[in-house]
Amino acid sequence: MQPDNVKEQLLNAAMKLLTESNDASKITARQIAAEAGANLAMINYYFASKDALISEAVDKLIANRAVELEEIKEKNIPAKQRLIEFLLKMADITVEYSQYTKATASYTLLEKDIEEPYHILPMVKECLGDRYSETECRIISYQLTTFSQIVFFRSDGFRKYSGLDIMKAEERKTLINTMVNTLIQD
Repeated sequence: MQPDNVKEQLLNAAMKLLTESNDASKITARQIAAEAGANLAMINYYFASKDALISEAVDKLIANRAVELEEIKEKNIPAKQRLIEFLLKMADITVEYSQYTKATASYTLLEKDIEEPYHILPMVKECLGDRYSETECRIISYQLTTFSQIVFFRSDGFRKYSGLDIMKAEERKTLINTMVNTLIQD
């Protein structure tokens, strides 16, 4: 295998194993390396860790859904409504692909570069106008995205605590509306 292709082979192997697995958390680095026909050390060389590789593979598996998110950003509707629709679509995608996203949630929350708040920051700024500073808008964007991630990761505990089952679309809608309306008041 050529060195240029090793990274892609590892990524493809991880994606293949993810689609074949009932429990993504049980996929081992050795399985990925064997499937890719690569040396085990190449996982850390190209991705820093197995968790980083799995996270990137999950991102790639659901990347086709990013088009739907971009379409929401382009809608000619009030910013707050766009923000709610965007967060709802993100939540829907997360739940739809939960067999993958649950396995990467702790990595995403604790180790991966912070990315998700950047997707909603322009909408948050548009909602808040010049009433809030850049830092305040960034904190609100972070609150909205990380809270959503934690609720998903701890969905059973959150259901017991709040009575909301985020695996149900209407209850996800209630959660997102409550979060946005609490943090972004007209």
